Amino acid sequence: MCFLVSYLSGGYDIPIRIAYCTNVRLPSERAHGHQIAQVCDALVHLGHGVTLFAPCRRNLIQQNYHAYYGAERGVELRYLNAFDNNRYPMPLGLPGLYLANASLRRALRRALDSARFDLLYTRSPGLLPALLHRGTPVILELHQLPRLGRRSFVRNCNACTRVICLTSPMRDELLQWGVDASKLFVEGDAVDLRGFQRMPSTHEARTNMGFQTNRIVVGYVGRLKTLGMEKGVSDLLHALRITKAEQTFFGLVVGGPNQDKKQYEEMAKVLKLTGDDVRFTGAVPATTVPTALAACDVLVMPFPDIPHYRKYMSPLKMFEYMASGKPIITSDLPTVRDVLDETTAFFCEPGNAHSLASALQHLLTARAEAAQRAARARELVQKHTWEKRMQRILA
Repeated sequence: MCFLVSYLSGGYDIPIRIAYCTNVRLPSERAHGHQIAQVCDALVHLGHGVTLFAPCRRNLIQQNYHAYYGAERGVELRYLNAFDNNRYPMPLGLPGLYLANASLRRALRRALDSARFDLLYTRSPGLLPALLHRGTPVILELHQLPRLGRRSFVRNCNACTRVICLTSPMRDELLQWGVDASKLFVEGDAVDLRGFQRMPSTHEARTNMGFQTNRIVVGYVGRLKTLGMEKGVSDLLHALRITKAEQTFFGLVVGGPNQDKKQYEEMAKVLKLTGDDVRFTGAVPATTVPTALAACDVLVMPFPDIPHYRKYMSPLKMFEYMASGKPIITSDLPTVRDVLDETTAFFCEPGNAHSLASALQHLLTARAEAAQRAARARELVQKHTWEKRMQRILA
C-alpha cells in the first residue's frame, strides 16, 4: 500500500520495501554486478529498504559483496540455495542455465512468501514467472532481448508494471514485438559522481598509473570484450599504428580480463607498437577508474557496428568518460546518440580505424572545441547519476 501512495503522489516521503532479484553470481567482476550494486545503493540513498536476492554460487572472488563493491550496508544480501551449473567441470550450456533458473525460481518463491515487499525489481527475465501474479508491482529492467521464447517473453513484459529499456532502439524493437507502449520507459545506465569530485592532476594520475609521456594520451578504460565480442580495442591499436609515424599519440588501455589483455598485447607487437606507443594495465579496481581517466587527454569508445552495440548497450564507461571532463571520441551508433551528440562528443565511423585516426588528428586543431564539448558532457552527466535515474524510474 505504501508503494501505491508514493506512486500516486509522485513523491518519495514514504519509504518502500524493494526486493531486487537476480540470477547472476555476486560479487562479480563483470559489469552487470557493478550495475546491480549501483542500482541497489541508489535505492537505499533514496530512503528505501532493499533486499537483494541472488543465487549461492561458487565464486573465486574472496571478498564479500559489500567489501568488493564498497556497497551500502543498508542493502541486505540474501543468498538462495539453488542448482549451481558452475560447479560442474564440463559446461552444461542452455540445459544447465534452464535448470539453474528453474531451481532459483522455486527458491525465490519460497523467500518472497516469507516476507512482504512493496516492489519487485529485476534485470533477469528468466525470474519473472516467480515474481508475476503475486499482487506486487514488478519492474523489469532489460539489458538485452531474448533470441528464443518471444511470445512468452512479451506476455511477461505486458504483465509487468514497468519495463525499463536501456536504449530507444530496444524500446522500438519491443513495440514491434507487441509490448504495450504504456509499459515501456527508456532509461540508460548512469554514474556515481562521488569518485570524480576530486580527480588528481594529469601528471599525478600518470605517475599513479606507472607511466609518463609527452605525447597525447588516448585512453580506453573498461572491460576489453563483452560476452566475447570486440569492443573496439583492435581499432584503437590500428589507429595508433596509422598515426605512429607522427609520434603524437600514446594509447592507454585499462581493462581485463588478463587473457584478452594478452591477446591485444600480441596484436600491438604485430602492429610494431612499442612501449612508447601503448600501455596495457590490465583490470583495475573501480575506485581506480577516475585516476585512469585523469591520466588521459582524450577518451575513446570505438565500438563496432554489431546488433548488441547498435541496439542494446548503455555503456557504463560512457557516463564515466563524461564525468571525467575529458574529450570523447565515439563510434556513431544510435545507442550512443541516446545520450551524446555533436555538442558533447566527436564521432567516428564504427569499425573504421582510419576514421578513428582522423578524429584523433582533428582534435589537434580543435582543442578549444574539444574542451567545450567535454565541459558540456560533464554538465549533462549531472542528470545521469544513479539516484536520479532510479528516482525517474520509480516516479
